[in-house]
Amino acid sequence: MMDGSQSQKKLSFTFLLLLTLGALYLSFLIARPFLSAIILAALLAVATYPLFTFLLRYVRKRSAAALLATLVILLGLILPTIFVVNTIADEMKALYGWLNEQASDGSGWEGLVTRFTNPPARWIEQKTGISRQEVRRAALGRLQDVSTSLLNWAKSLAVNITGTVIDTFIMLLTLFYFLRDGPAIISRAGSILPLERDRYNELLETISDSMLANFYAVIAVGLVQSVLGAIGYWIAGLPNVVLWTVMTALFSPIPMAGAGAVWGSGVIYLALIGHWGKALFLLAYGAGIISLADNVVRPLVVSGRVKLNALLVFFSILGGAQTFGIVGLFVGPIIVSLAIALLRIVTQERSRWEYSYDGGKSRQQD
Repeated sequence: MMDGSQSQKKLSFTFLLLLTLGALYLSFLIARPFLSAIILAALLAVATYPLFTFLLRYVRKRSAAALLATLVILLGLILPTIFVVNTIADEMKALYGWLNEQASDGSGWEGLVTRFTNPPARWIEQKTGISRQEVRRAALGRLQDVSTSLLNWAKSLAVNITGTVIDTFIMLLTLFYFLRDGPAIISRAGSILPLERDRYNELLETISDSMLANFYAVIAVGLVQSVLGAIGYWIAGLPNVVLWTVMTALFSPIPMAGAGAVWGSGVIYLALIGHWGKALFLLAYGAGIISLADNVVRPLVVSGRVKLNALLVFFSILGGAQTFGIVGLFVGPIIVSLAIALLRIVTQERSRWEYSYDGGKSRQQD
């Protein structure tokens, strides 16, 4: 009778477990379109929790403090975005006017490209024997491809702007609840997971440190590359320095390739207009700044909280971005840090079990 009762309990528990897993999977499918917004909200919640606790001292209510902190984040997102958009718009107008002046002889883009590519095309013709006409045709083809890509990007941006507004709203709403109910959510998760309290707290500390380290690393790298980049762009004599600086800051979270694409564009521009000395200077200067930011600043900030070497940081960021998109810049290092922490815990638990087993066996022999 007891065996039947135990079998019934096991069957009921198994059915309940399968039902729970199915519900969790369906819940994941429901939340998947908003995972980027949810992950970003979690990152901001960890980064801004000190602000929330500071506000909580004065307003005394968690809902009010969470609302104020969320409003601060909203203003912190909107005001820089307005500034960046207006700056880029003004700089693009100036760039468009300059291009019109360069093509004012009536030859249009083809004449402009011809004048810009004439010095390097002559050098290529002398060194390789490839005619200047072929080089120019190739340059014009690339220019048309870039123009088409920019047009498609502008169209997709116009189509997705509504989705961006919705994602931002979801992120801010999620941030509010993460700030207000964060301790309750963490405590509830700890009561569900079959982990010892010390192990659970260790994993939480690893995740929190990784989030903060990568958040601060992105800010530090962006500041270093944009500030020093602005100095280099000004010395090299690039037009629209603010535009180059803003683009450097926007692309700086991507190691090497991000800011490198902006620096490389500046080098190519200077080379096309015949300023080879300035192009070489900008190439060397940009390589030094990128090396400083990605090999010194980023690992220094990350390693202060997370024990990852520079190579792991590099691959976790790039791999995370390739797998999860822009959010992967933060998620990648978090996953790698969590994996390393789990391996450490598993090793410690294995040692504990082996010690317990050997100790018990030794006591039996005694």
